[in-house]
Amino acid sequence: MSENGSIAHRYREVAVRTANPLQLVVMLYDAALCSIREAQQQIDRKDIAGRSRSLNRVIAVISELQSSLDRKAGGPIAGSLDRLYDYIKRSVFKAGVNQSKEQLAEVGALLENLRSAWVQLANEQPAAVMPAREQPPEAPFTPPMQLKSLNVSI
Repeated sequence: MSENGSIAHRYREVAVRTANPLQLVVMLYDAALCSIREAQQQIDRKDIAGRSRSLNRVIAVISELQSSLDRKAGGPIAGSLDRLYDYIKRSVFKAGVNQSKEQLAEVGALLENLRSAWVQLANEQPAAVMPAREQPPEAPFTPPMQLKSLNVSI
């Protein structure tokens, strides 16, 4: 790894370690969107191995988001996200099989919408990311996801 690559890796590592749970969710969406764009470029270049790696990263990120859903606290929102994540994973798989940039564009649009909602949530609800023991009793919001670890390599 070059010195610049090592510095960038350390910067990303610090960003992940210091991020609150909502920021981590946004970072995961960013990683998925980046991988979608890479896969679209790799389809143009007919880079089958690269496309497969990129789409596998997308599926890994979505799987991480899906496994982090707190179905009990998140209620119907968590259930809706779970179904949407299933749809996204199936769509990514189909896009890979069909080598379809259009299907990937659809997935990208869904992920962009979800990302913007999480960004807005992160900006509006700073108290929502505090550990439960530190939250005031009247805290009005419980995020539908609880990230305890981050298992995705970007």
